[in-house]
Amino acid sequence: MNTLADKFTSQLSRLMPFGKRNDDPLSSLKSAAHWLETLPLGDAFKSQQAICGALKRLNESSTHLTKDRLAMFMLLDEKSRDLQDTLVRQYLRNPRMSRQVESQLWHAVYGLYWEVARGYHSLVLHLSHEAGKNPRDEQIPLVTLRAIRTFGQLLKWRAIRYLPAGEKLWLRLHNLYRIAETEGFHRLTQRVYADDASDCSCETAYLHILMLNLANTGTLYPKQLDLLDRWLCGWHAMLQLDRDYAPDTHNFSVDLSADHGPRRVRKQDSNKPLRFWATAVLLQKLDDLHADLQKGLPPARLGLTEHGRTAESLELIEFLQHQWAPLAAREQRRAPRETIKRLVDVAHGINAIVGQLKAADAPAKVSPYGTGLSYNEADDVQVYGFITDRTRERVSHMQPPAQINSPDVERWVMHDESECGYGAIVESRDKDWLRVGALIGIKSHDASQWKIGIVRRLSRVNDDTSSVGIETLVEPPRLTMLYDTRTSGYTVNGLDNSGATLPHASLWLVGDNGSDNVIIDPVHFAPGKVLQVHGTPERKFIALGTPLEHSEGWMRVAVDPVNS
Repeated sequence: MNTLADKFTSQLSRLMPFGKRNDDPLSSLKSAAHWLETLPLGDAFKSQQAICGALKRLNESSTHLTKDRLAMFMLLDEKSRDLQDTLVRQYLRNPRMSRQVESQLWHAVYGLYWEVARGYHSLVLHLSHEAGKNPRDEQIPLVTLRAIRTFGQLLKWRAIRYLPAGEKLWLRLHNLYRIAETEGFHRLTQRVYADDASDCSCETAYLHILMLNLANTGTLYPKQLDLLDRWLCGWHAMLQLDRDYAPDTHNFSVDLSADHGPRRVRKQDSNKPLRFWATAVLLQKLDDLHADLQKGLPPARLGLTEHGRTAESLELIEFLQHQWAPLAAREQRRAPRETIKRLVDVAHGINAIVGQLKAADAPAKVSPYGTGLSYNEADDVQVYGFITDRTRERVSHMQPPAQINSPDVERWVMHDESECGYGAIVESRDKDWLRVGALIGIKSHDASQWKIGIVRRLSRVNDDTSSVGIETLVEPPRLTMLYDTRTSGYTVNGLDNSGATLPHASLWLVGDNGSDNVIIDPVHFAPGKVLQVHGTPERKFIALGTPLEHSEGWMRVAVDPVNS
C-alpha cells in the first residue's frame, strides 16, 4: 500500500505546478550558479571533474546558442580556474609521483582544457558566422581570446608530457587568429579573466604560444616550461606580427594554413598566408636580465616570478638566447650523428649505477659456473686441495655463463650515435623514471667500462614508445666512498648513532687539469662540506664546491682539495 501511495503522490506532484522540480544544473544560468556553490570545496579533483563533465555535456548538447548557454559556459570556465590551478600545482610540485598518479592528474588537467577549448572554438565559429545578425557580436573578441589562450594551454600540456601537438591543434589555433585578423580585433587589448594581472590581445596571446613552442625542443623540465609561460606574460609588448617580410629584421614565421607551429625564416613563399616577427628587442631584454642576475639581483626584482632562483633563471635564459636567436647564431650540433644499431645495458639512478660498478670491480670472485664453486670445482678442492687443469680446461671450453639479470639493468637498442651521446627509441609505458635529466649508466656489449649518461631530450612517439636523446660524459666514473668528517654530537654509550659516519657511495669523475667532480645524492650536499675519500688514491679529503648540475636524485659537484 505504501508503494502505491508513493507512486500516486509522485504522479500528482508532476501535475501540480508547485511540485515541479528540475535538478539539472544546466537547465538555466541560475541553476548552474547554485550547483557550483554545492561542489565540495575540500576536494579539488572531484569538483574539477564535475565541472569538466558539465562542460562536456554543454559541448555535446544540440541546443542552439542562446544568451543563457553562452553565459553558462563562460561561468563554468571561470569557476574552474582555481580548481585547475590547484591540480596544476600538484602536478608540477611532485615530479617523482607514480605513473598512475601522474597520468590521472595530467588527464584531468588536459581534459578540462580540452572541453573549454572545444566549447569556445565552436562558439567563435558560430558567432563569427552570424556576425551582424546576432546581438552577442560584442562578445566575439573576448570569446576568441579565451579560445586562443586555452589552445595554448593544450599545446603547453602536451609539451609537458613530451607529446606531439596532434589533433589538428595548430590548424584550429591558426584559424582562430585568422578570424580575429579578419574581424579587425586582433590587437584589441582585453582583460581575459578578472583575476589576470594584465590585459592582452589575440595577437599577443598568439605570439605567446608561438614563442613557447620555439623553446619546446623536448629538453625542458615541466617546471621550466611553466616558468617560461609565466615569463612570457610580461614580454608581450616586445613582439608584433607583420604581413610583409623584412629580410634584415624578421627571424621567424608561421604559416596560417599549415598544421604545424612556427619556423625560422629561410625561404619566403608569397603564395602562403605567412606572418613574420622579430626577436631582437626580446633578445636584448634577455641579455639585460642575464647581466643583472650575474650581478646578484634577485629574480623577483627583475620580474622573473616571486619564487624564482638565480641559478635556474640563468640556465633558462641562456637556453632561450640560443633558441630565439637569428638563424646565423642558432645553436649548432656539437658532433655529427651516425645511424647505428647498438645493443647497450642501461642502469638508471645513482644507486643502480653504483651497484653495477661494484659488480664490475669483482669479476674474479665469481666462478665461471655461476656464483660460488661448481660441483666439479668443489670436488677437486676436496680431493686435491686445488682445481685441476682438466677441470679448468673444461671450463675454458664452456660458454661464459649469462650474468643474472639485475632488475636495475635494462637493454636498449641505440639507433644513432655521436661523440657526445646516443639516440634511441625505447619502450616507455612502464618507465616512470624516464624523464629529462634522468641519470643513467650505459655500457655497450663490446665495452668493459660503464659510462655516465644524462637524458637530455624526450619525445613520446605514442603511448608505448619514446624517442630519447642521451648525452654521455667523457670521464669514466670511479666508485668512491665519502665519509663525513664531523659527528652530530649526540652519542649513546659513547657512540655516535646519528649515521653521520656511514659512507656515501658516489661517482668520481676525473676532469682535465685537476678539475675533478663527483656525483652524489643531493641529501648529502652542503657548500664547503668536508668529506674523507676512500677509493681515490689522489685525494684523502675534499670539500664540496660549486654545484655543476643537478636533477631528480643526483647532483654533480665540483670538488676542492683539502690538506689532511
